[in-house]
Amino acid sequence: MNLSIAPTIVGILLFGVGMFFFLRYFFKLNSVVYKPVGVFLIILVGIQMMFSELRFGNDPEGSNTILGKGPAIAPTVASDTYNVFFGFGENDFTGLPVGSGNTFIETNTMFAKSIIYIKGDAPVRVLIYPTLGVVTLPNGLRFIPFFKNVYKTRAYNENEKAITIKVNITLGAVSIIER
Repeated sequence: MNLSIAPTIVGILLFGVGMFFFLRYFFKLNSVVYKPVGVFLIILVGIQMMFSELRFGNDPEGSNTILGKGPAIAPTVASDTYNVFFGFGENDFTGLPVGSGNTFIETNTMFAKSIIYIKGDAPVRVLIYPTLGVVTLPNGLRFIPFFKNVYKTRAYNENEKAITIKVNITLGAVSIIER
């Protein structure tokens, strides 16, 4: 097992055990009903993972990273949404073409750390929507935003075609790096 993944797995296990005891004692759930419902929910999540692009760890063909470390390079991964959950992900958007029109991409970082690479000489606007997340901008500014923030590259102009990246952060850390 990779040592960088071990704390994440332990955290998820502790969270799951805590939620189990919380639901059991707070709502005083009967075990005759509680166990079958729990097993049914686990089966549903497993089936959903089998028949979707949701995969654990590094999936070079997909846009989701869960419980591991994985890169997602656009436009080789054809997706409008890139997710990083309980792990570390790198999203490289330096290869996106600008001339074809406005491009909108959404990234979600939940209980994880992600790095977003953008092209410094391309017109890029990054919309930051945080929920207790830490953001590091290309100019070195590091902050914990509480409201929507916007970062624009020097080449960005309101009246021209551009790339817009919406970054949703929930209890995570995001670094935006210009290349």
